[in-house]
Amino acid sequence: MSHIAIPMKITSCIPLICLSALLVHCGDKKKNHSTDPSKSTHREEKRATKVSAKDGKGDLLLQKCIRAHGGLERWKSFQGLEYTLDDNGKMVYQLTQLKDRRAYLKSKTYTVGYNGKVAWAIPDARGVSGKSAAFYYNLDFYFIGLPFLLRDPGVNTEYDGRRTINGKEYESLRITFGSEVGLTPEDIYYLYIDPGTHLLEILTYSISYFDPEKAAVNSAKVYFDYRNIQGLMMPHKMENFEWKDFTMGKSKNHLRRFSNIHFLDHIRDETVFEVPEGAIIEVLAQ
Repeated sequence: MSHIAIPMKITSCIPLICLSALLVHCGDKKKNHSTDPSKSTHREEKRATKVSAKDGKGDLLLQKCIRAHGGLERWKSFQGLEYTLDDNGKMVYQLTQLKDRRAYLKSKTYTVGYNGKVAWAIPDARGVSGKSAAFYYNLDFYFIGLPFLLRDPGVNTEYDGRRTINGKEYESLRITFGSEVGLTPEDIYYLYIDPGTHLLEILTYSISYFDPEKAAVNSAKVYFDYRNIQGLMMPHKMENFEWKDFTMGKSKNHLRRFSNIHFLDHIRDETVFEVPEGAIIEVLAQ
């Protein structure tokens, strides 16, 4: 896939499904697990994750993880998710329509969106991660939306055994994507899940968006400060760490803090997702 930036509207494009990844730090950091939202009964959907007969254990672990985070039924009961992101001092309001993944992001210096067909930016995307609206518009949403988003169609789940990371044992999942999923199906995630709480704590990842040949599992995000938000366990802090051979290294001094997390039953003004006059649009073409 490739993309180019042009002004104003276009007539056709290919929607983007985000490629991003994360890792959660173990160690002695304490998390606020608040109340357990999984006490109620949740009907977990099994259709979306492709699982071989020998790998039912991976699907089962993902189900346990999703239940621990509040359940897929609860997640799907909402129309939208909004929050404010403090990205190393840069404040960004982000809103995502959960059903079709349209997005709206607003900071003091730029506005980025996705209308279901194209990604756009005002005045341009030079101030965002990767300097690409198509890469950035759902980057943080994908971080904060795990593990629920792993029930999207085309996601493949494989149990990857027990792993010891920085002295703590985890159960792990290997996540890959079908060739029809997004622009970067080559991406790989590894989720590391606490075997007691079944909360996601570590996810290592590769990103192939900009250079598939250099994609490697060498980065990680650490999830901290889980809180119960409207029945769903949501992390409020993520930090990037070096990663090599199942060992967490030094902090990369890239800290993300989430505040004012709120799930919406209804999005009052969906016109914010539409391409505004003067926006720079990224055309995604095969």
